[in-house]
Amino acid sequence: MTKKARLLGLAAAAALAVSGPAMAQKQGGTLTVGLELDIPGFDPLKVGVFDTAAESAAALIFDTLTSLDDDGKAQPRLALSWSSSEDFKTWTFKLRPGVKFQDGTPFNAQAVVWNFNRQKDPKNNCRCAFYISFINSVEATDDLTVVYHLRDPSVNLPTLLTIQSSNNVIQSPSAIQAKGDDYNRNPVGTGPFIIKSWAAGDRMVLERNPNYWNKGHPYLDRVVLRPLPDSQSRFASLQSGEAQLVWADEYEADNIARARKDKNLKVLDYVGSGAAVYAFNTKVAPFDDVRVRQALVMALDRKKMSQALTNGLARPATNPYGDGSWVKCKDDGALPEDPAKARALLKEYGKPVEFKMLVTATPRGRAVGQVMQQLWKQVGAKMEIEQVDQATIVPRAFQRQFQLTPWRIVDLSDPDPQMYANFHTGSPVALANYSDPELDKLLEHARVTADPAKRTEDYCAISRLINKEALWFWTFQNTYYAMAKANVKGIPKMHSGVIDVSDAWLE
Repeated sequence: MTKKARLLGLAAAAALAVSGPAMAQKQGGTLTVGLELDIPGFDPLKVGVFDTAAESAAALIFDTLTSLDDDGKAQPRLALSWSSSEDFKTWTFKLRPGVKFQDGTPFNAQAVVWNFNRQKDPKNNCRCAFYISFINSVEATDDLTVVYHLRDPSVNLPTLLTIQSSNNVIQSPSAIQAKGDDYNRNPVGTGPFIIKSWAAGDRMVLERNPNYWNKGHPYLDRVVLRPLPDSQSRFASLQSGEAQLVWADEYEADNIARARKDKNLKVLDYVGSGAAVYAFNTKVAPFDDVRVRQALVMALDRKKMSQALTNGLARPATNPYGDGSWVKCKDDGALPEDPAKARALLKEYGKPVEFKMLVTATPRGRAVGQVMQQLWKQVGAKMEIEQVDQATIVPRAFQRQFQLTPWRIVDLSDPDPQMYANFHTGSPVALANYSDPELDKLLEHARVTADPAKRTEDYCAISRLINKEALWFWTFQNTYYAMAKANVKGIPKMHSGVIDVSDAWLE
């Protein structure tokens, strides 16, 4: 990557990137997908952020400016090409001409700007605004050119715009204005499928968009999305043929093992970046003492935890990046698993170590809490499990009303947005309440450096510092799963856990 303004992707390459191989794909048919959650809607002002179920649906209804290929590189979608200023604070995108929203209105630069401004407007009080706070403004310089003016440099902005999130999908301004409150459940995008019916808690039926800009796509006539929160119900629906594809995770290891042995089924898995993590509040006792934090991390036996919770399927994590990231550290500074040293550190601390850990009030949350509770009890620390609703975790974390809280570093194509938010002094998401000029300097340098090798050096130094101070700890790497009938084809890697069936087909 040069430091001059760069132009990436030409229209000819763009046509190839979205058309895909034309050989064996079969047109027609209905695909039923079992998702883990019901979808509350698609208006960012109503729902704030999309979860992975909503993002899986959004991949059908909407498009983003760019998309990720299986190598994690940005490819053209609604944008054909892009370039950046030398300081990576200004990005210019040239848009695809002739695209229409499903209501017949034109997609253009003004629509991109309108979506951004609506989310960013303080009067709208959108929870989604936090995630675009690094963007100062978006400007339409003509109908097919948008310019992003960033507050902070971003060397990989095109890859960050690929996720089918509430911030990134482009929705029809005309439809939002015309439908008002009804828009949330009647969304309009430029995507390959259009919602035909939607019964809350039961199913969403989407049909092929006959006017989709990417000619010859999609292959399917219809997609049915069904919320099936119970893992056994999901698996039963797959076995019976009621669904042909279902969401899964490592906590249903038995079902995944059964699917692997069944010749009529297949398991799709994707090793993502990021990890399941926990943050210590370093401003409150006993976690204001580094020895206590280090002791609790050293007491964890992640392999035993994985065996107890997921039959060994979950992969232990020692840093925030994981095997799915391009950041590969020869030395990530991980503290050793050493219960004897943990006991010695707590003895040296010299006071009783008693604290509360937030867990979600679910069977899974309780199980994780109980396993950690036992491991810490063995080294002399007393942890009390505090069960709270999933929706309570985020506000409690932001308000620093915790001693130890669960969190997650999600699968993103670039570590910068989350690492900077999670660890830079003054960030609302810097949950550890910890400030270190050296850590700030590394985070600032990594986001303005284009060379991946130099950025890797920065991020590995960041990992060593966080691990040494035990500000957060990492339990398991992110791996995403789905199970499908053997004849379901064309599912790409599940980036960020999204099951994207927009280009799927049935053999």
